Amino acid sequence: MPVITIAGNDGITIEKKREMVKKVSEVVAEAYDLPIEAITVLVQPYAKEDIGVAGGLLSDKE
Repeated sequence: MPVITIAGNDGITIEKKREMVKKVSEVVAEAYDLPIEAITVLVQPYAKEDIGVAGGLLSDKE
């Protein structure tokens, strides 16, 4: 059973999460020749103050 973890900054809408999970699940199921029911996708949102980019916090770059 493949488990896919997607980590990124928060702010994505629930509608976009649904679309992303569906598409990722379909691609991975096809690649592994498994039913889509065998695929687990974990979406891990991180606040911008918890993400460092180029030596600084993402929240400081706004």
